[in-house]
Amino acid sequence: MFHAIRRAALALLLLPAPALAQAVPGAVPAVGSVQGTVADSSTSSPVAGAQVRVTALNRSEVSHADGTFHMHRLPVGEHTLTVSRLGYAVYTARVQVRAGQVTPLAVRLATSALELGGLVVTGTVSGRARDEVLSATSTLSGARLDRETRSTVASTLQGIPGVAATSIGPATARPVIRGLSSDRVLVLEDGQRPGDLSSTSGDHAVAIEGATARQIDVVRGPMSLLYGSSALGGVVNVIREEVPTSLPQHPHGGVTAGAASVDRSGTLGAYTTAALGPIAVRAEATGRMSGDIDTPGGRLENTRARTMGVAGGASWVRDRGHFGAAYRFYGNEYGIPGGFTGAHLNGVDIRMRRHALRGESELRPGAGVLSSVRSTALFTDYFHEEIGSAGGVATRFDQQTLSGDLLARHERVGIFGEGAVGLRAQYRNVTTGGAVRTPSTHDWNLAGFLVEEVDAGRFRFQFGGRYDLSRFIPREEATIVVGGERVPVRERTFGALSTSLGALYDVGRGLRVGASLARSFRTPDFNELYSSGPHLAAGTYDVGDPNLEQETGLGVEAFVRLGRPGLRLEGAAYRNQIDGFIFPSTRGRVEFGTSGGVARAQYTNEDARFTGFEVDGEWQAVGDLVLEGNVSSVRAEFTSARAPIPLFQGLDTVFVAASSYPPLIPPVMGRAGARWERGPWTLAGGVRMAAAQDRVGDFEEPTDGYAVADASVALQLRQGGRFHAFTLRVDNLANTEYRNHLSRTKEIMPEPGRSVSLLYRITY
Repeated sequence: MFHAIRRAALALLLLPAPALAQAVPGAVPAVGSVQGTVADSSTSSPVAGAQVRVTALNRSEVSHADGTFHMHRLPVGEHTLTVSRLGYAVYTARVQVRAGQVTPLAVRLATSALELGGLVVTGTVSGRARDEVLSATSTLSGARLDRETRSTVASTLQGIPGVAATSIGPATARPVIRGLSSDRVLVLEDGQRPGDLSSTSGDHAVAIEGATARQIDVVRGPMSLLYGSSALGGVVNVIREEVPTSLPQHPHGGVTAGAASVDRSGTLGAYTTAALGPIAVRAEATGRMSGDIDTPGGRLENTRARTMGVAGGASWVRDRGHFGAAYRFYGNEYGIPGGFTGAHLNGVDIRMRRHALRGESELRPGAGVLSSVRSTALFTDYFHEEIGSAGGVATRFDQQTLSGDLLARHERVGIFGEGAVGLRAQYRNVTTGGAVRTPSTHDWNLAGFLVEEVDAGRFRFQFGGRYDLSRFIPREEATIVVGGERVPVRERTFGALSTSLGALYDVGRGLRVGASLARSFRTPDFNELYSSGPHLAAGTYDVGDPNLEQETGLGVEAFVRLGRPGLRLEGAAYRNQIDGFIFPSTRGRVEFGTSGGVARAQYTNEDARFTGFEVDGEWQAVGDLVLEGNVSSVRAEFTSARAPIPLFQGLDTVFVAASSYPPLIPPVMGRAGARWERGPWTLAGGVRMAAAQDRVGDFEEPTDGYAVADASVALQLRQGGRFHAFTLRVDNLANTEYRNHLSRTKEIMPEPGRSVSLLYRITY
């Protein structure tokens, strides 16, 4: 099976290559160019550093110091071109490219104090302005990304409505969206899964470095059929374009350096992209070191971390597409603190590394129904070991993943505005070792999907379907005690259809309303099916159930957007009913050595319902002063009756009532702040707030509410076509003692105390 899927993935990668090669020599290319200038609409002065992008072709360029840009070798036809720059509203134009000709374009950008963000490329058939996306969406880029960048992707997203973070120590933070976690929230890198094990346990870190990210998209809700059937919570996509898709007219890149006081950390990252004849190349290197976290209650021991990464990519770029590959290494060594319930007294150290090899090709035929055919093959080798205080390896995971994707897009065809059809194949081999008794497993997944849009003036309608077939095959014989009976592990096969419907209506005067409906499907993962034994770093005794049923979710969402000069507002309400919701029910205690009771995490199915809302907005109150804020709430509860929980006390067994609520649900959260911009300076401040959470799961404890103040000052300078950005930020300004309900370490220490950090970024 492994060899068959490997051949299929390579075939998907190479499929467009012959046609791409035929488009090279001899014939007169049906291409042209767009050459223009970008200027300020009020002063007519040139604007450097503006991102000029041809949306459907995934081609981009940056305006020079004199405001000029040149998009060369564009296919003949009409294209949508967008120009975005911090401090200006996004500019969109339709340009006609003619064979052998240069199309002139004069771009005049209107100033805007609101941070409208770049194009959203996640959860859409092609790049879209944020107002045009058929789901609640947030984008971090430019100065906002500078202000929010922290040590992990999840902590960087902490100010986005509907997004929280769960962790066992700072290095392990993982996003929780609308109360949903694990692989119900897909964390992607350039649209691909990283091949790590972060979704399987709270002590496993996400193997993605955010320091060199160009943009981070967060798409909440059900519009995720392009990536998987399980992501009812949403998608987080870290975008950096490690396989270049176009030839840059001149080298461009960036360097990032940062430091923070709360953990005595330092970060350094750099990347560059350049053209070597017809070959575009990209290189990147990052490094980060941090010590133990300081909190108002003392130092949280064994939370140090050290990460490093290197990457390189190259692409052969022609008139009608590209063909390229990239390699990425990511290594992370971090500590898990001890002292919380079930944890090792002195904590656990984790070493992980990830090698990833990615191949990518795209063909744009230029005639016929299809606008592009894109294929991607990704191989990842992931290794992870957990080391106890005595130095021995307690748990080890070794995972190889091979996946292949084929995506064909079309633009307007009849009543359909644009659409996509795709195939995906994945093979995964997981080898376990150490004290964990989960059998080594291999699994495969095959999927096909279709997404179409109908564009009828002010009304846009989207529908899609996806069928997934998955099979899990344990490589060892074993039995698991479930409900007092020994259940043998066995092969499992799952398959189901996922569907989505969405609509967006432009009412006028900047007001848009929309709604979506989706049926999701999620298979249990190998650890939920086959785990059996202690998980030292997580402080649990994990027990799977080979007879688990698949999850089936039905999600509905309605949203409204208002965008007017000086005002941006978005609100959404949703309801997700998940039948067979899989979670680690702490059905009792297991006496484990001399360390006392360790929570028995027994994976089980229950029906559950998640309802909530989000509101996010900003208002240019007066002059350069912008007021901003958001609030989000999720209410989760089981809708099926739960059996009492057996609690083992010595030789006796007592039964306690099971909770009516799923575990690790965030409280009502929000943020209120202000931002003042004048010339190169930006001053910002705000308060992050959370209500008390007393709707707790089995063996959880309630947490109190809190309000934490943050402030920042930023300076942006332009010199010789280069942009220098300095951001000084103070988190937890008053050194407030507070606890995050989703953190396992809240039992022993509060969240980090006051932290002063400095970030410097240069882009050219």
